[in-house]
Amino acid sequence: MGAALTIASPVAMSKIAASTDVDWEQLSYIGQTYGAASAIFSALALTGVAVSLILQARQARAARKEIERNHHFQLMEMAINDPELLTCWGATSSERGARTLRQRLYLNLIISYWEMMYEVGETSTRMLRSHARTVLFSQRLGYDFWTDTRMARLEVANNARQRRFWKILDEEYRTIRFPRVIPSETIQPRRNRPSPSALASIAVVAATVICWTIGMSRKKKGLAAGQVGQAKD
Repeated sequence: MGAALTIASPVAMSKIAASTDVDWEQLSYIGQTYGAASAIFSALALTGVAVSLILQARQARAARKEIERNHHFQLMEMAINDPELLTCWGATSSERGARTLRQRLYLNLIISYWEMMYEVGETSTRMLRSHARTVLFSQRLGYDFWTDTRMARLEVANNARQRRFWKILDEEYRTIRFPRVIPSETIQPRRNRPSPSALASIAVVAATVICWTIGMSRKKKGLAAGQVGQAKD
């Protein structure tokens, strides 16, 4: 119907022009003015459609990431609650190694949650820095965890927002200075050394024993010599 009206419009306009006294030239100028306004509104409408598509794509990407994070969270939750499954993530047979890995998995969940909130705009840069200082890097475990994983995380960032997130955490990490911890396997057992007073007491006792031994030896030799003299007489 629209195509038919478009094709028939020149014929209809000619019939109207023949039957009425209308200044078509002036009307054409007015039509051209409306055409410019129509072009502007069309450009605005096209821009609105483009923005809407971009927002929809972001929402779809955020929803996909949320599904992936939920799946990741379920896997970690199962491992945290089941020691047998925890070994699949690299836990050792010792209770201390399993506890450390369980804590690291939980820290990973915390950081993933911060990343999601930062990407959707619910967490500001100032709040993220505060979380990093007061939560993640306020204790040794979080500092060591970021030390071991920071380079891999900075390399796998796949968008500007994510790179900014990891960069903020790394900047706060660089402001913290924890003392170096030597692994327990390399620490040598500390030997108990006697105090100076104990050494002096031991020396006095040793000297007394030596003097007593020498005296007893001389006494025995004197007695033996006297017995020999009596025997000769």
